[in-house]
Amino acid sequence: MALFILLILSMVGLAVQRITSTTAQQYSQTVSAARAYLAAYSGAQLVLPDALSASPCQCTLARQKIEFGVSGLSGCQVTVECSRFVVDTDTYCTLTSQSLCDGGNASRTLEVRVK
Repeated sequence: MALFILLILSMVGLAVQRITSTTAQQYSQTVSAARAYLAAYSGAQLVLPDALSASPCQCTLARQKIEFGVSGLSGCQVTVECSRFVVDTDTYCTLTSQSLCDGGNASRTLEVRVK
């Protein structure tokens, strides 16, 4: 009887350990995804004033690489590309910000279109 109870308790312990391990991994992936989003967002925000410095918008730098030194985004690299196009008489600029964080384990791409 004691052996049966010991076997049941060891299976319960193993199940708890697996759940804890899975939860920790999911938390880590959530943090990495959030960092990648915020890095891409910040990259677009850094380049946006240059695109809007003239009317109509212009892409002074076609491609720009940004590496962050702040603690929350350290280890993240962002590449921001700008393209300009005209529809009828309106000029639009599209900023595409792509981030890679945690050695490429998390990435995010944001696109911002301004007039």
